[in-house]
Amino acid sequence: MGAGRGGGGKCSSTAVATVMTNGVRAAALLWLVICVASAEAQGFRIAGSSLGNYVELRPVAPDSIADSLTTGSGLVRQSAVGIVSCPEGQTRCYFYRSLDRTHTVPLTQDVEVTGWGFGEGVSIYAHIRAHANAGGTEELWTRENDRFNALAAYVEVERDRWTARAGRQWFTSQLGVNNFDGVSLALRSTRRLTVEGYAGSSLIQGLSEPPTSSELAAADVLPPDVRGIVLGGTVRWRPAPTFAVGAEYQRVIRSDRAGFYSDRLAIDGVFIARGISFIADAQADFATHALNELRIRASRPLWYRIETGVEAVHSTPFFPLWTIWGVFSPVGFNEARADARWRSEDGNLSIALGGGYRRYQNTHTGVGFLPLRDDGWTAITSGTWRFRPAWETWGTYRRDIGFGASNSEGDVGIRWSGVNRVSLGATGSVIQGIYEFRVASGYVAGGSVDAAFPLTSEIRLAAQAGVYRQIAANTPSTTMNWSQRRAFIRLDWSVGSDPGMSALRSVPGARKP
Repeated sequence: MGAGRGGGGKCSSTAVATVMTNGVRAAALLWLVICVASAEAQGFRIAGSSLGNYVELRPVAPDSIADSLTTGSGLVRQSAVGIVSCPEGQTRCYFYRSLDRTHTVPLTQDVEVTGWGFGEGVSIYAHIRAHANAGGTEELWTRENDRFNALAAYVEVERDRWTARAGRQWFTSQLGVNNFDGVSLALRSTRRLTVEGYAGSSLIQGLSEPPTSSELAAADVLPPDVRGIVLGGTVRWRPAPTFAVGAEYQRVIRSDRAGFYSDRLAIDGVFIARGISFIADAQADFATHALNELRIRASRPLWYRIETGVEAVHSTPFFPLWTIWGVFSPVGFNEARADARWRSEDGNLSIALGGGYRRYQNTHTGVGFLPLRDDGWTAITSGTWRFRPAWETWGTYRRDIGFGASNSEGDVGIRWSGVNRVSLGATGSVIQGIYEFRVASGYVAGGSVDAAFPLTSEIRLAAQAGVYRQIAANTPSTTMNWSQRRAFIRLDWSVGSDPGMSALRSVPGARKP
């Protein structure tokens, strides 16, 4: 399927008007972008991912029993239905019980459109996502009722020294995902310096919806009453291959200028000296005077292909001022970590070990005779082994000991990768928790199989199916049960040419793929 050329098919204005009349703005936007790209551009590419999931769950409902049917005293007690909570001064004890098993079949369709050739360095891009439900209970899957959503839709102009964009866009940076409706401009100098600024109407990170949207109102008790305006900029400087620094400042103010929603700064850097790599980054919230993230890591290779690293981390949750969650003064933690990795000379075998010690800040909660534990240990090990050119196996294990309860999880898998991107695999996993943390007093064990293979050069099919069962020691079946079946099937497809390949073919003497 070739690229579109100038003078291609035109779009019907009646069809566009019909879509707009129906109120499906995201679908209308996608339609317009496809029309413009195929009719006016020198080249275009449409890529999509069609995904269908099947998920089983057993919803839970609150229930209670008389306190005379429990064993012990205090808030947490044993009973015939498992662990229950018995508030002081009440004659009833409360727990959650599993309801009948139900399922949902959410469908997701992603379409990305890229068109170029409108002029020197001018291109357009749009990413639209559609949701639907093919059966079961819709409430089990987030945003199944959000039929259409535009994740991105912008026009880009690129030159040797600068790149400008206008429209709905998002990019990742030191402060996470920045998505907004507005403009951005990146300037590049010959001294390996890049400066970028952006401004526009802010969107919820990862949601591509304004804070005043109904999607947020359904989950937040006190959503913002006005939209926010985001103003930000980044600076990146790499004067030498062994040294690089960067910084980003971002402020989100209310559109009525009555206040602001966030005020943040991030700084990071990389430095290599005497074979040791140093990485440092920090994030500060000026609105609450909190240091959200501080990480310093040093690593270096040793003998026999062993690489080691040590790391110090401070983390405090960040909440914008429009949400009530920041009022609860979330506390952070300090953690020290260490790891080591070894890889065989041929690269077919690798082993990694890691661990850390974490201590939380004072929560000023709990009771004197039963203080909450404020520290914890983590140990992790993993390994991969390619015992034949097309065969690979792997395994991981993690153990956490700390706040609440000990917890462990592990998985093993094997995969065969053939020619033409054909692959078959199987994975087994076990996760474990105690009491109200995750899996009552037992664990969940299960496995899955997966396969992927191309149908044509531009269409690829992938699928996975798994079964998981809760194995609970001395836990009644009425308590929360995580047994379930899961499956998905995904079809990745594309139409049109690759702009990179088009550029390559235009270079004299370039190797043609």
